[in-house]
Amino acid sequence: MSEKRPIDRIRESAASMTIGHESDGPITGMATIGERLYILKERAIYLMQMADDIDPQRTRADIPNTQQLVVSAGTSSEVVQKILLTGRELFRADRLIDQVDWNAVLEIILEVLKEAVAAAQIKDTLLAETQTTRELALSPKDRSLHLPSVIDLEGRTKAFIQRTEHAVQGLFRVCKQFYSEEALKRRGGWLDGFVTTVKETHPEAGAFASFAEQFAGFGKFVRAVRNCVEHPKPQQRIILADFRLLPSRELIEPTIEVIHPSMAEPAIPLTEFMQQVSDAIPALAETLWAYLASSHMKPLGNFPIAVGEVPEDQRRDGVRYGYMIAIGGEWSRLG
Repeated sequence: MSEKRPIDRIRESAASMTIGHESDGPITGMATIGERLYILKERAIYLMQMADDIDPQRTRADIPNTQQLVVSAGTSSEVVQKILLTGRELFRADRLIDQVDWNAVLEIILEVLKEAVAAAQIKDTLLAETQTTRELALSPKDRSLHLPSVIDLEGRTKAFIQRTEHAVQGLFRVCKQFYSEEALKRRGGWLDGFVTTVKETHPEAGAFASFAEQFAGFGKFVRAVRNCVEHPKPQQRIILADFRLLPSRELIEPTIEVIHPSMAEPAIPLTEFMQQVSDAIPALAETLWAYLASSHMKPLGNFPIAVGEVPEDQRRDGVRYGYMIAIGGEWSRLG
């Protein structure tokens, strides 16, 4: 047996590491995605890499272990619970049929989460600014009033819409892990192909088909709005208005109007638009994961199993859906 080198002794010795900052809250768990280890905290997610991950041939003794913030939201966030934690619960090697690459699914889900969190943070920042401005006392001086404004209104709105559209594309990429891209294209392509595939593949699952149509409608709307900001035309554009004062002395907060041949939306407060859109992403993801897992489960002997809503007293980390098993006529959480 060859004698260990100094670098071997360093790499194989015990080590400790403080992950993140106190403001992130405590560590609540870990997740391995794509052979990478992620540390889950209450308000943040970090990627941790050991020196051997960076330098597997052990060529340099001074290579450190590293940690890197990848998502500035953690397990206390509903967005993380619905997108990442629900995905981790449902997309598992021991529960899905072998044809599904569950690890590839989780890698895509992590990207969806990053986009959804980024969009939500744009919305939260704008909402906080708007609320603060709304609470200010408006006292005209010399018959003039300094109207508030949103800095870079157009740029922030465009970034929000693009992030949201990237998240929708990620949801569809997850679907392609369960149904072949060729089959989806043959049945119409993109979300129309997904709807048709669900109807033809699972004719008994009417609720799944209805959800697929809802998902497709939302996805098409988001893509239409993205086209409005990236490829504006007279009949395909958005109209943004900053704070303005009406003849009634009412201060109107920023609004957005969508001009589009088939997806037009009247002017509404921009924060309301962002709230509705950003809330829809994790809600759709959570339900989509449940339907995909339910329709691609491995059998468990002779025991009836299903994906369902877990009773609140059996939930972990705020995850609503899980695998259920029927024993003695009652459904309970499996695992």
